[in-house]
Amino acid sequence: MDKKKLGTRDAKTKPAHGKEEKTYKRPLWVKSGEEELCPDCFKVVGDKSRYNMVCMLGKAKEGMTVGELTEQVKLAQPTVTHHLNMLRSVDAVESKTRGRERVYKLNRDAHCFEECRIPFE
Repeated sequence: MDKKKLGTRDAKTKPAHGKEEKTYKRPLWVKSGEEELCPDCFKVVGDKSRYNMVCMLGKAKEGMTVGELTEQVKLAQPTVTHHLNMLRSVDAVESKTRGRERVYKLNRDAHCFEECRIPFE
């Protein structure tokens, strides 16, 4: 697999407030937004399955459970949970408990969507 095509190894550094900060090229499957992404935003879109989940959550006004996401993305439940934890670590998703389930919603005010303009619909 061509790593440069995925954007995973095309990291650069650029100064931000006097210190060097790595940036990553926007992956090809993300059709718009900033060309250079910060590490947090790259976590959101650096994996195509994770970005597909972001788009699904962007369209689901009421949010989705892990079970619903698992069914839609055709991944194992532990993999979906891992991706959701990655998205939570950068504040891209929020969760609420509903009975015995957790409902995940996109945090549309997150840095990745506001400042780096990652599209989610």
